Amino acid sequence: MWVVEANGELYVRSAGGLMRPWYRHARATGTGRIGAGGIEADVGFAEATADAQSAIDAAYHTKYDRYGPSIVGHVTGPDAHPGTVRLVPADYERNEA
Repeated sequence: MWVVEANGELYVRSAGGLMRPWYRHARATGTGRIGAGGIEADVGFAEATADAQSAIDAAYHTKYDRYGPSIVGHVTGPDAHPGTVRLVPADYERNEA
């Protein structure tokens, strides 16, 4: 799972599509747990707005292009946009999304 920052928000996309178990769980429950740099945290998952998608694509390219177009291509472009979720604090109210 590759996380990027765009417009001051954190986002993650499902590279394997909308049927990936983690993605289905995230969308169904609205909550999860992430880890990075030795830190683990409970998070909420919120909608990513349509107007943020191009900035998210650019952030993925900036951060991960070194892995090559076949890898980054799975998490960028219009086909990847529906699998985008915004990471929010665990106590975030889902109805504010």
